[in-house]
Amino acid sequence: MTDMVALKRLLKLLLGWCLGGLLLWWMLRQVDLSALAHSASHVPAGLWLLCTGLWLLSFVFRGRRVQQEWQWRRPVSLGIAMRVVLLHNAAVLVFPFRAGEAGYPLLVKQVFGAPLGQSLRSLMWLRIQDLGVLSLLVLWLWPSLHGAWPLLFTAALLGLIFLPAHTWLELLKRRSVGAKLLRKLMHRRAPRSAWLLSLANWLCKLTVVALLLEALLDIPFLAALQGALGGEWAGLLPLQGPAGLGTYEAGVWLATGLHGTAIAAQLPATALLVHVFCLALSLSAALLWWAALRWPDPVAANRDNS
Repeated sequence: MTDMVALKRLLKLLLGWCLGGLLLWWMLRQVDLSALAHSASHVPAGLWLLCTGLWLLSFVFRGRRVQQEWQWRRPVSLGIAMRVVLLHNAAVLVFPFRAGEAGYPLLVKQVFGAPLGQSLRSLMWLRIQDLGVLSLLVLWLWPSLHGAWPLLFTAALLGLIFLPAHTWLELLKRRSVGAKLLRKLMHRRAPRSAWLLSLANWLCKLTVVALLLEALLDIPFLAALQGALGGEWAGLLPLQGPAGLGTYEAGVWLATGLHGTAIAAQLPATALLVHVFCLALSLSAALLWWAALRWPDPVAANRDNS
């Protein structure tokens, strides 16, 4: 039985790599890499620095959200909360099929001493928040979606966020099937400002990708922003390789709406360049933060020796 489970995992891993590799090969087969290198060299250094700062700032917002999520159990510094976020994010990027999500319960148990059930509900609640925020951004930014739908969805989301606490408690105490399901899923220990932190995180990340796509391809910012959203939504696919390589680029390519234009041929390679830039920043930040927290404190060492 164990061998069959291991074999299935291996097959999924191979399928994910094959899918990502085939997508990249199909999209990059006619790409002019010299033109991409020329475009990258003409992007101002200040823009690269701005994007680096915004990308790292997104982790600060995420760290603050995790800090708020668990402050009821044990207060920790923002630096420790960011360590949880950075290492968890690195695990999600390195392992395929978002298997790195399993790192969140382990890190939360180590830092906050939370049991498995609480950490899983916390992770699910954080993902529900992210899904709600991304859905809201898609409804407001997608050109073909107009009319009353964005307003209705926004009103419904705000109603759920700002529903009075006593109303939530009354709903959760009911014996209906829906109330039982809510009790299993809900883990809303953080204040309502966690929604704003999630929004700030996604705005930072999407802005970085959109700014770089706009600068590298000379396309409208709105089209670049749509491409950034498409890349993030491609991460929801059940079958993909580590870090979403291939599927992310396909999502960007589809979502920009520039098919059939001269720029369309350069889109996949440009999306790959931006993707690699963001991956390198995320993994480097995780490594540096992990090393910084493991480095011995000379003041503490001298105090112990004395």
